[in-house]
Amino acid sequence: MGIDTRKDAGIRQRVLLSTAINFVGIFITFGTWFILTPFILNRLGTSHYGLWILVGSVVAYGSLLDLGVGGTVIKYIAEHHAKGDIASERNLIATALCLYSILGLAVVALSAAIASVFPSLFNVPPDERATATRLVLIMGVGIGISIPCLTPIAVLKGLQRFDLCGILTVTGTLLTAAGIVVVLLLGGGVLAIAAVSIFVTLAMQAPSIWLINRIVPELRFGWRGASRRLVRTVLSFSSPFFVMDVSARLQTKTDEVVIGAFLPFSFITPYSLARRLSEVAQGVTYQFMKVLLPLASELHAENDRARLKSLYITGTRLTLAFFLPVGSTLVILARPILTVWVGAAYADYGHLVTILALARLIDTSQWPGVSILQGMGRHRPLALISVGTALANLGLSIALIQSFGLTGVALGTLFPTTVACFGLVLPYSMRVIGVRPTQVLKEVFLPALLPAIPTVIAIYVLQQAIEPSSLLSIMVVAGIGLLVYVIGYFKWGASEVERQTCRNFALGTTRFAGSCLKRS
Repeated sequence: MGIDTRKDAGIRQRVLLSTAINFVGIFITFGTWFILTPFILNRLGTSHYGLWILVGSVVAYGSLLDLGVGGTVIKYIAEHHAKGDIASERNLIATALCLYSILGLAVVALSAAIASVFPSLFNVPPDERATATRLVLIMGVGIGISIPCLTPIAVLKGLQRFDLCGILTVTGTLLTAAGIVVVLLLGGGVLAIAAVSIFVTLAMQAPSIWLINRIVPELRFGWRGASRRLVRTVLSFSSPFFVMDVSARLQTKTDEVVIGAFLPFSFITPYSLARRLSEVAQGVTYQFMKVLLPLASELHAENDRARLKSLYITGTRLTLAFFLPVGSTLVILARPILTVWVGAAYADYGHLVTILALARLIDTSQWPGVSILQGMGRHRPLALISVGTALANLGLSIALIQSFGLTGVALGTLFPTTVACFGLVLPYSMRVIGVRPTQVLKEVFLPALLPAIPTVIAIYVLQQAIEPSSLLSIMVVAGIGLLVYVIGYFKWGASEVERQTCRNFALGTTRFAGSCLKRS
């Protein structure tokens, strides 16, 4: 029993530490892009910014040609490492690298094929067509290079070294931001911005591989050791990942494509800004979520069903707890945030943030179950559900855009997401993992949702009283709302284990900071 208690404590400490480091990384990333987006928009102008977003949305489909191999690498690296099977880890890395290299070349070839016809498929103005063609080529090459470069990050995630992944992500983001600022100040345009990401992607490979060699010196990066047998194993497991990735991309990126096909070009920019703002809460929550897949794979390899159930209940509750205070702030303060961020001209699109944030909340609430099912290898039905959701999203967006414009596109995302998540994904997850509906209601939804009520009231009252119109006043209102939620959650929602874990972590952090101050 003592061993089990120590293992539980170790798992909690690992998850908490990884999540905390991920949060630091995402806040730096969000802060960087929050500052950088208005700068890029002002330098490029609405037309070129919209072109950049549209081409990026289309070319990003090329990244789907990774065929879900990354998720497979994460799962099997976690399982092999738990068993101490270094040889299998080496062979898996070599096989994934070979697959990724071939797929990257395929993306480059595909981008070259569609570059010339791209301007004809969308409402690209005649004077922008040459730029659009070149932009498709450059961004296609960037995606093609990035696919094999995903291998080191997938290995680090499989090793559950999310701290190092966070450091690498932040470094890459800061290098990209610095490169974009430099090229724009030197007079470069949208093509130069696209080229920056290629150089940063290549530059980040050396430190990524060096870190893996430091952690596990026995692992070697290269094509030697690739196996045809492993190719079949990898593709067999990754095919549902691929289908789900395609569906997710249809739901998150196709909206701009639909707008570009049916509305004037300039409508892409306000919708894209509203979508990016609505995704902030989801991005914050993902920093906790991405810890779950390798952990679920490890527990599944040990046939530890009890801890898998506990992981599902606690993980889903915490997912909602991370999302709700941030999402509530975005919904209530959407207009002032858009005004401060990109200008008063975009404040009228705050209602899009509300619709899309609600869709993100519903979708995100099912992520823990999806991650655990992936770790258990029971994710194939989810692929079919995601395809149906994506097609419904696309069809509804096309149908509603004619009558409701941008609002119709947002509703085309919300409606299918709601039906799929609550009508299909949630029941399937509970059945496979072995959790009762009443258990989910009492231990997941009520503890996370109850503190949101005073949080929403507090933010709304402050918004009416203060009428925040500066970044500082928005941050004050958001901070108070967050504090209200945290107090409510620890009073009504958190388990005693969560409270004790947070107290221990806070105490350990305080002691570490104190020792650092003494040494300095």
